[in-house]
Amino acid sequence: MAFSHCFSLFFPLLAIILLTNPTLSEAQDSQVLIDEVCRQMEDYGFCNRVFHENMKSPSIDYVGLTAIAMDQTITNATNTYEYILDLLRNTTDQSLRNVLVACENAFGIVKSSFGDALQSFNRKDYDDMFKLERDAPRAQASCETSFIAPPSPPNPLAERNREMRILITMAIVSGKEILKR
Repeated sequence: MAFSHCFSLFFPLLAIILLTNPTLSEAQDSQVLIDEVCRQMEDYGFCNRVFHENMKSPSIDYVGLTAIAMDQTITNATNTYEYILDLLRNTTDQSLRNVLVACENAFGIVKSSFGDALQSFNRKDYDDMFKLERDAPRAQASCETSFIAPPSPPNPLAERNREMRILITMAIVSGKEILKR
């Protein structure tokens, strides 16, 4: 009897707490959206961490997730592009130089595609944003496959390429969700 009385008081109290504390339920709703995107990635943990480290508030929608993914994609592409330029300045191995030039071009395309896509995103032209992002996966993949073709030099970009692949996919997947709404 005491248990059922205590239980009947608990649920209304829980409902009041949840209704008067929207940040708790908003954070849970945000995590649901993050999960929908990140469960489609090859590395859920990386995706989830990127979103959480860059959220400005506990509440976020697909537009906010797309903004984070695009910003992180541009940042990563720019940093990797600069890293490739440094490697090119410091290597004398011709086979590595050839691959790095291909990657320099690939990451230049990613930077350009996402820079243009960000302008469309800021204008809320999500169809155009999505079209502009389409070239990025193929460009990024061309850098990865350049290391496979003989003579295949050691790949100093393996982790950067993996992260870039995930970030591009995060931006595309979250951007598609905006188009659905």
